Amino acid sequence: MKAKDIRRRTSGDLRAEVARLSKEVFEHRFKGRSEEKTDRGFTRRTRRDVARIMTVLRERETGAAAEPAGGKE
Repeated sequence: MKAKDIRRRTSGDLRAEVARLSKEVFEHRFKGRSEEKTDRGFTRRTRRDVARIMTVLRERETGAAAEPAGGKE
């Protein structure tokens, strides 16, 4: 997920995406304890995606970036 793509989405959509990704990371951790992990870099990539989204949300909060008018393209 690229920052340019993230900035095109609305804040509400981004908050929902953060919740979804956080849940996936949580479930993946437990699955890794009981099963063999197939994608070893999943947790790291997903946590970084969450950080990118949170950065964009924080920029919008402080007024450094504007919310897109048309929403998701």
